[in-house]
Amino acid sequence: MNQGFQSFLKQWYTTQPASNLLRQEKVLTEKALQNLFGYFLIQLGNAAPISFLNESRIKHKVLVDDAFDTKDPSFVGIKYVKADLDFLPIANESTDVVFMPHTLELAEDPYLLLRQVDSMLVPQGHVVITGFNPYGCAVLRFRAQSRNKWLRHAHLVRLRRLKEWLEVLGYDIKWQVHAPVYCFGKPGSEQPGLVMWFFKALEWCEKVLSKVGFDFGNIYCLVAQKRVDAPKLVGKRWHTPNWMSIAAKGVMPMQNRSRLPGFFQRVVCRLRRLKLFSFLTKKTCD
Repeated sequence: MNQGFQSFLKQWYTTQPASNLLRQEKVLTEKALQNLFGYFLIQLGNAAPISFLNESRIKHKVLVDDAFDTKDPSFVGIKYVKADLDFLPIANESTDVVFMPHTLELAEDPYLLLRQVDSMLVPQGHVVITGFNPYGCAVLRFRAQSRNKWLRHAHLVRLRRLKEWLEVLGYDIKWQVHAPVYCFGKPGSEQPGLVMWFFKALEWCEKVLSKVGFDFGNIYCLVAQKRVDAPKLVGKRWHTPNWMSIAAKGVMPMQNRSRLPGFFQRVVCRLRRLKLFSFLTKKTCD
């Protein structure tokens, strides 16, 4: 686990340019978590100075991380487990929701971490993942600055690659969204009219380009559900042997092959009743 990058994000989010990104991420995560239910919610890693779990309706919330300040007032009511995120001490199929804020960007092997999360989740459980878009305009600008070496050398995971990993593990993508475009300042009513128009135009372009697969929002949020295929019960029909369908194709079953064919059998039986063919057995005309 890259503890240096995690410490950098906690300090970087307190600065003025990055605080706008944190505000956008909080809006996305609260919208994703407020409609997920269950008994246990586990957050893996903590790369922000605030808590994203306040809007969750799940009662039991647990934070798993290498280091954590237990006196932080924003994490009141949340249990803490100290553990290495590369080796999670969570039982199989014991968690309803797993929240991963930039956790894949901190992991040495992101796909291995996803496999551990898959074993933790119950059937039909959910995983919520947030991360930086490598092609976001603000992310590109911050990575180009020489003082942001941790952000410049970070292993950012594209949303399309993350969806491929989840589909291989058997997950259904329930919800995915990018934050609005933010490049050089926070769009708001306090900005001049020309600047406000510029950000409105950028947001409109982002919505148009997102329809053809291009997203320039700096933060993305994804919700996926664990799919478990159950066997389909068909009742008593599965006991029917395949050879029984042979009778429908014109081939007589084994017990009826000693009898004569239809029309000829009826003629012979009529003659027997007239005692013309008394040598025929009774079984022939049953």
